[in-house]
Amino acid sequence: MDFLEAANGVTKKVTIDGKSQTIKIPAGVDEGSRIRFGDYDVVVSVNSDERFQREGFDIIGNKEISFAQAALGAEVNIETVDGDLKLKIPSGTQPGTAIRLRGKGVPHLHGSGRGDHYIRIKITVPKHLTGKQRELLEEFQKEGGKKSWF
Repeated sequence: MDFLEAANGVTKKVTIDGKSQTIKIPAGVDEGSRIRFGDYDVVVSVNSDERFQREGFDIIGNKEISFAQAALGAEVNIETVDGDLKLKIPSGTQPGTAIRLRGKGVPHLHGSGRGDHYIRIKITVPKHLTGKQRELLEEFQKEGGKKSWF
């Protein structure tokens, strides 16, 4: 099954001994989970998803933002197991910063609550600059090098 089906739960049709039946797979199952189905134990196999990594009930994802978005702050779209949402990136965000989305991870299999979704920030640096961009960045660098007396 795919990653989102395992995270959110799904009903699947299975064929055992030539008989087709539906089996309800609960939200929160993980690779290797066993589900009792009549006289059988079904072992769950979950395909990986390039957008998400799972650590227990937590989800880890990455978001690439530009240097300007990191420096100035921005609002960006984030994919979660429940769909897209908007995330506010604070100004001054550094590469590798992890932003926690509380309760947006995988539901606990036997009980209430959910894990968290962590977004790791990756900052992209442009490979090619226009003349104006280069000029502005050089000015930015000069401004940052000035010493303040206060």
